[in-house]
Amino acid sequence: MQKEAKKHVKHHRAFTLVELILVVGTIALLAGVLVGLIGNSYRDWKLGSNRSTLLQDGQAAVEQMVRILRQAKGFSSVSSPTAQAGYITFTDADNVTKEFRLDDSTNELKYGEPDDLSALTGSVNQLVFTCYDIAANSLAAPVQVRNIRAVNIETTLIDPVNSLLTFTLSDRVFCQEDFLNTMSINEIMYNPSNKQADSKTEWVEICNSGDSVIDLNGWTIWTGSQTTEDTLISHPQFGDGSTTIPAGGYAVITANTTDVYTESVTNGSFESTVKSEWQLNNFSRTRLNSHNGSYKLESGAAGGATAYQDIIISSGFNSYLFLFWERTTVSVTQTQLTVTIRNLSNQVLATGYSGQMSSAWTCHTMNLAAFAGQTVRLYFSATHSGSGVLLLDDVSVASSYVNINAVRLGVPDDKIGNGLANSTDTVAVVNGGATVDSVAYSSSWGGNGDGTSLARINPSGPSNDQSNWTSGPQHGTPGRVN
Repeated sequence: MQKEAKKHVKHHRAFTLVELILVVGTIALLAGVLVGLIGNSYRDWKLGSNRSTLLQDGQAAVEQMVRILRQAKGFSSVSSPTAQAGYITFTDADNVTKEFRLDDSTNELKYGEPDDLSALTGSVNQLVFTCYDIAANSLAAPVQVRNIRAVNIETTLIDPVNSLLTFTLSDRVFCQEDFLNTMSINEIMYNPSNKQADSKTEWVEICNSGDSVIDLNGWTIWTGSQTTEDTLISHPQFGDGSTTIPAGGYAVITANTTDVYTESVTNGSFESTVKSEWQLNNFSRTRLNSHNGSYKLESGAAGGATAYQDIIISSGFNSYLFLFWERTTVSVTQTQLTVTIRNLSNQVLATGYSGQMSSAWTCHTMNLAAFAGQTVRLYFSATHSGSGVLLLDDVSVASSYVNINAVRLGVPDDKIGNGLANSTDTVAVVNGGATVDSVAYSSSWGGNGDGTSLARINPSGPSNDQSNWTSGPQHGTPGRVN
């Protein structure tokens, strides 16, 4: 029985070395495959995570640029639309100069005041700004910032781990209505000559570099020494009643007696009862109902009345402004006024005005610069066939360094900005509660007591950057391009 039982007992043998090697190799292979799969999965996850973070940060940066630029009150400069490391400098909603710029040495998109930029996001390979005008036409370099009405932002992001992985994001900003204001302080005569009284020589020029007329009615001007602002008004002597600056035009703000105007015929020169300059026929000096001052010329005579004066037109000025005001109490259809420039033989050289008179005081102007160096006769001829009077007042001829087509403005206290300091000062123009433009100048910028002005190089450039200002020519360029 024991022998029979032993027949059924199995004898186990150990693994051979070859078998062990095969088993271990198989396990190692499987482990390697598993580790590889895990590693690839981790890398894929990491790559996806980097991509998601990159896109989120980039999108947040673009959204922030759009939000801030949409509230911009003006642009100072912008990179070429072909520049890959772009920048844009602007005035933000708080009237602070700010800038977006790509630092291509660090691949960081930076934001802040131009001298104090901070990184907004990294891994930015390209930042391109393309600007458009009001007609949606793209603006080529050099971009005239005053024409910008929309800005397209395009950013290219690059993965810091895999440089082959890039993403492009873009968005467009449409400028707010307030930004369409294109007014700027363009030239300042703050210290014309050490030999002249500042109160008689100071002036400030404002430029409208936009495409639309702008009415300055109710606007104010002030300097750092003032506690209250001066309201801008039509110049009481050389203004024509308008406070509107045409597109591409200028306004020159002066005191009434500023020497940029030198009168050869004094405003209202017949306002004294003893005057020999004017030769009168059927016109008489009358005190009541004058336009400005004490006296006017009045004619109630049926038929016609004449008045004339001979003057010498000097040379060397931008304009020689001849102006007068007229009105009538007669039906305007029954009146005729002809104003001519004549020689001393009474031959007509030019006509300054010919037409019916006005029911309200109306100003007419003419430039006599073409007669420089000559003696001419200012000749008024008026007729009426109805009941009433013909009136003339505030006749003036003044040589001026101000362009004949510039709008002339003044202030009620007859002091421009309450006097502009000769060393350092701030002059600002304000519309309502909003500062349209403000310049904090220094005598080191130019125009310091030598008869020259302080002239802005680019009216759309920075207001308080010394590099955008220079000395103008003698007497400056009031009322025309610097």
